Amino acid sequence: MPRFILRWFALSLVCAAGAFGQQGTFAQIAYGGSWQTTFTLLNLSSTDLAGVTLNFFGDDGSPLSAPVQGSASTPSYTFTIPPGGSVNVVLSSSDSTTTEGWASMSVSSGVVRGQGSFRFLLPGGAISEAVVPLSTSGSAACIIPFPVVPGAVPTILIPFDNTTNQYVTALAIANTSNAPLAVPIEFDDQSNNRLVVDTLNLTVNQHMAFLIPANYPPLAGKKGILRIQESTSSVSVLGLLANATNAITTILPVTQ
Repeated sequence: MPRFILRWFALSLVCAAGAFGQQGTFAQIAYGGSWQTTFTLLNLSSTDLAGVTLNFFGDDGSPLSAPVQGSASTPSYTFTIPPGGSVNVVLSSSDSTTTEGWASMSVSSGVVRGQGSFRFLLPGGAISEAVVPLSTSGSAACIIPFPVVPGAVPTILIPFDNTTNQYVTALAIANTSNAPLAVPIEFDDQSNNRLVVDTLNLTVNQHMAFLIPANYPPLAGKKGILRIQESTSSVSVLGLLANATNAITTILPVTQ
């Protein structure tokens, strides 16, 4: 599978964190190297102006000066949305090198909802796109939440499929809390047999994105469930599935 997926991720929040007053997080953004990220945000109020700030972070957790189309590159972009209106914020660069990271969204006034999307220009000139709806910290922790079991360890689940010559799965995760995290992860096959166990050590605001079989070779040719033992109040997570033709689709995590 081509390595372009490592540079993919320009999706919206799937599992949202509540740190820093966030109303939402985008677990991965990417621009340059044929990638473009677009945030489409809507003001649900028909009477009030909405004030919104997007903050961008690099892989190491430091502020990332992102190229906002129509404005200067900035690590923090503040704008307003008129009552009942919408705004598109595009991260686009002519640089041949792909830059990736993650973003948080905070709202000083109004109620804002929306989505994130990413676009990749394939070598033959075709465009590959994917969209994920934005979840907010005030809603369910994930787009598809399982019932919460009292006393259970918070767990985020992501299906993965690395069937040889058919599919490959990529993962993005960001520490959205204000403290370092040691995040236990476990890959199980479809019969719930354990395949790989690891711990992701994330500094404050750190971001990781990788092809699962590249980081964990025993998972090549395997499919099953990834279990991330961490609360959605501390991490933002999403997945991407690509087939042999490079067509991509998003994977929506669920909580347990």
